[in-house]
Amino acid sequence: MSRPKTYYHFTCDHGAQGIARTGLLLPHKHPLLSKKLVWLTDLAVPDRWSLGLTSNWIACDRTLNRASVQSTATIVPWRGWALLYDVPELLLEVLEDNSRPDRWWVSETPLRISDLSPTAQPGDQRRAS
Repeated sequence: MSRPKTYYHFTCDHGAQGIARTGLLLPHKHPLLSKKLVWLTDLAVPDRWSLGLTSNWIACDRTLNRASVQSTATIVPWRGWALLYDVPELLLEVLEDNSRPDRWWVSETPLRISDLSPTAQPGDQRRAS
């Protein structure tokens, strides 16, 4: 898989406010992982099911806003990162359930955004199985 030139990070309205203040995507600790990460995708249009943004664990809609960042060496495929850090298979199953982890990318370093805007349409349609 070739590296995209642009990556996207989807977030809720209050998350977008913090990103707009700093101009950065800052790594945050995932509740089930021991490292701080910025989560990204190569999908320009939000699909909450593919991206694992179903809001099953939180109440806000993380498909309302899209931040764009340009490719850097610190952005790596999720599965490669998970393999490097030996994420247990059971945890991978929980995180990746009914989603598209092949479209997930992560960074352990802050990333400068090139754009932040509301999405044209939030990713609220469930894909057909």
